[in-house]
Amino acid sequence: MLMLMLFHNMNIEWHHLSYSLNLFILYVVMLMNNVQERTKNMTQGRAELINHIQQNLITLISSCRSVADMCRKIDINRQQFNKYLAGQHIPSQKVLQKIARYFMIEAKDLLINPNDFKYLYEGLENEIPTTVRYSRQFNDFLQIARATPELMEEYLGVYYRYHYSSIYKGKILRSITYLYRKDALVQYVTIEHFPDLNNCKKNAFKFRYDGFCFMLGGRIFMVDMEEKQYNEMTFSILTTQHRYPIRFLYGILSGIASTSFRQPFATKMSFQLIDHGPLKKHHIQNATILDINDESIPFEIKEYLLEDSSKTLWGGA
Repeated sequence: MLMLMLFHNMNIEWHHLSYSLNLFILYVVMLMNNVQERTKNMTQGRAELINHIQQNLITLISSCRSVADMCRKIDINRQQFNKYLAGQHIPSQKVLQKIARYFMIEAKDLLINPNDFKYLYEGLENEIPTTVRYSRQFNDFLQIARATPELMEEYLGVYYRYHYSSIYKGKILRSITYLYRKDALVQYVTIEHFPDLNNCKKNAFKFRYDGFCFMLGGRIFMVDMEEKQYNEMTFSILTTQHRYPIRFLYGILSGIASTSFRQPFATKMSFQLIDHGPLKKHHIQNATILDINDESIPFEIKEYLLEDSSKTLWGGA
């Protein structure tokens, strides 16, 4: 009787053990299937990514006169680049950024669907006439634009810009200029406020200029256009700083006076770094007209603007 009871208990325990073992085997099988599925998806995702980059690079080089010249200018090994074109390797993020800067696109654009990329890139290309696109002078200019962001990284930020006003003669115009990086270029915006001389709480004139910066030969070249009337461009050249942190930049501004005579003029100009960005409302509120002896103007800037008698050079008859 005792033997029968023991045997019966062993059958129950074995039954439970067998059931648990089956559950464990089922779990392992499901886990392996899940891993295999994830591995398959990852492999497919990687293959798709390689294909996107490969096809998008092929689209890009179709607009290049010389792939070897492109590789040399962006410092990429030609043999390695050929592997990207063949879909054998994925470029690193650093390499993608180099390629993107050269073609004036964003690095993330290289990862999108080739059909979408072709539409995006060829749409941009078609805005430039073919005769201009293949002009040596035009492409030399583009090379300067493409190289500028890396060279100007430490100069990006919000500045007070000081110079003699072309509207309120003898006064100093303190405007706000924000240098920032966008679309693989260094762009900037300048905002000018001219207060009403009879009511300092009101502005008689407001102007906004949008433009681009170029670094060449250790100098910063700036060109912009007034955004409301579209009847003026200004040009500036600044010397770079070799002392850190950067506080002041000095140079020359030329443009057209916003008067009924619209005379060409040129004047000395100075930048004071006040923030590394972005541009905010409290920055813009400080755009105004000042007397040269105003205590808010830094001594270094006063000294620069006053160091000779020629405040502004006027052109035109």
